[in-house]
Amino acid sequence: MINLLADASMPALAQLVRTCQQAGMALQLETFSGRQPDASQLARAQVLLIRSITQVTKELLDQAPHVCWIGTATIGTEHVDAAACEARGIAFVSTPGVNAQAVGDYVASAVAALTLAQDAPLTGPVAIIGGGHTGQAAGARLQGLGYQVHCYDPPLVAQGINQRDGMPIHANWQQVLASAAISCHVPLTRSGPFATYHLLDDASIAQLPANCMLINASRGPVVAESALRAAANRQQPLRVVLDVWEHEPQIATDLLPWLSLATMHIAGHSMAGKVAGTLQLLQQLLSWLPSSELAQASGTAMPVQELPDLTDLLQAWPKSVQPQLWQANKAPDWRTLASWVLAIYDIRQDDLALRQQPATPAAFDQLRRGYAHRSELSVGQVQGGSWLATEEWRKRLKQLTFQLNKGC
Repeated sequence: MINLLADASMPALAQLVRTCQQAGMALQLETFSGRQPDASQLARAQVLLIRSITQVTKELLDQAPHVCWIGTATIGTEHVDAAACEARGIAFVSTPGVNAQAVGDYVASAVAALTLAQDAPLTGPVAIIGGGHTGQAAGARLQGLGYQVHCYDPPLVAQGINQRDGMPIHANWQQVLASAAISCHVPLTRSGPFATYHLLDDASIAQLPANCMLINASRGPVVAESALRAAANRQQPLRVVLDVWEHEPQIATDLLPWLSLATMHIAGHSMAGKVAGTLQLLQQLLSWLPSSELAQASGTAMPVQELPDLTDLLQAWPKSVQPQLWQANKAPDWRTLASWVLAIYDIRQDDLALRQQPATPAAFDQLRRGYAHRSELSVGQVQGGSWLATEEWRKRLKQLTFQLNKGC
């Protein structure tokens, strides 16, 4: 019997484990709520499934002597001491790209909401910081909305990569700071030539043009809260959107009135993204088990392909995959596109939810645990006139992940 300990907020996990059990695998599922499992749970665990809020440190591993496999249902890995895992022979995996589409949707919703609020589209180029999975998804959405997008990623430039999917990639920091909007999509690193800790510090933020939109949906310390505080104190005209916070789960309450939009670390929390994270972890676990020291304890080996696919799993949350259809006989303008984005995912509702709750760590975590079953923009379907046959609009709708309705 394998004792599997998992974050209780992972959707579809019980169904996937039950599928494995019905196939003859000897798995026993135990879940934990909150940020950290308790010592008694860790003492029993052999497999640990977590999300980004759980810190896997040497101290936690000391309480988990039997753990030999850890999986995080996230792109980021900085919450796990990978060196400590390696030193103890613990396999560690993540799920890169699993919630990239949801983060891209979040950025599109933020831009849509703020441009509609001022009744004016962005009038300059948009900078994406970080050309990985989430950066590419965010950049594509903004290209679909009609903006000129460029990407700052010195590590990619060092590898000789200067373009991805039509998005230029460069290492010119001043080009970033001159942009009409900036969206952050980098891991948190505190050392080395490409460290991202306080990448946007006081000196950088002070240079931003008036009315610049700054979005951080990566890691809180990438943008220095002290620099934002200084900008607020000097009444610098910025539109700042924070989904992540430097001292989570404590948010910067003094900044809330100044921030344009504030949310509770949910940029990647579409239902499809969360279920895909759970599924990908089970797939990786099943691939690893036959060659592991737990192979005998697992009983019957189960092929990965026997797990349900993502489409089947999402049927348990029908609202998250319900199509949204628009009829448009002429090409949409920027306002219409923005309204379509917000009709599927409206970031303003999450902003309101955060502001209405006490600004405490407990309230922050409760909002995340009770988060709604959010759809992705890919549920959007468009039908209408001859404009849909043009190469430009087919490309833009694809960048937004909207579908052409079969009636076209």
